[in-house]
This record gives sequence, C-alpha cells and structure tokens, in this order.
Amino acid sequence: MNEFENTGFLKKNMFWLVALAALIVFGLLFFNGYDKVVNDEIDKTSVVTGNFSCLPVKEGGETEETCTLGLRSRSGEYYALDVSRIQDANTDLKAEDTIAVTGFVLPESSVLGSKWDKYAVVGIIKVNTLLRTR
Repeated sequence: MNEFENTGFLKKNMFWLVALAALIVFGLLFFNGYDKVVNDEIDKTSVVTGNFSCLPVKEGGETEETCTLGLRSRSGEYYALDVSRIQDANTDLKAEDTIAVTGFVLPESSVLGSKWDKYAVVGIIKVNTLLRTR
C-alpha cells in the first residue's frame, strides 16, 4: 500500500488525464464550425438603415395624394418594403423615423410587374425585422 501512495501524481491519475485529453480533442473536433449557419436563406439577409419615407414616383408617373412608405437608405437609395412576412409590425412608425430593416433584398428587376412598379426604387426588401433606431 505504501508503494502506491509514493507514486507520482501523473501515475496515480493517468486514466483521468487521458480521459480529459480525449474529451478536449473530441470537443474541438465536434464543435469546430458550430457557429456556421446551415440555412443559406439566413446568410443572405441584409441590414439596411435609413429613414421611413414616401417612395418617389417614377418620372412621367402620376403623383399620388397618399404617400406609400418605404425606406430611404443613408446613401439616398429608395427601397420598397414587403412587410407581409413579419407578424408583429411596428404600427407607431411615422414618416422620417430612422429605422433599421433586416431581410432579403430583391433587385430592381423584381419590381417590374409588382405593385411597386410605379415607384423609383432600387429593389424590394422582404422584411424580417423592422426597428426604430436613433
């Protein structure tokens, strides 16, 4: 018994040290890339910030009495907002509020033939979230 007590720390705990090393190696291999998003649709979302403002009508188009709200980005481009996908729409927004929108940006070619065809927009944002910012 005395001989076992005099052996070094490594010899007494060799099993546990090997098990701990194996667990660390397994964890590194298993969790490598855990933060990668599997769904490609989520990877393609964009965040656009700017002002909630009236969409401009294309040249030669009829001006409207009512304002169709969209997003004027900080770079001055206008986007139509398709909010049909969000469940809890923020109803207290008003024109010229600063907002941030996340969603899928569809190019200008997708505007043709849609209800936003008469507006001078660079694309449509299929909105996932719409938040008021400062």
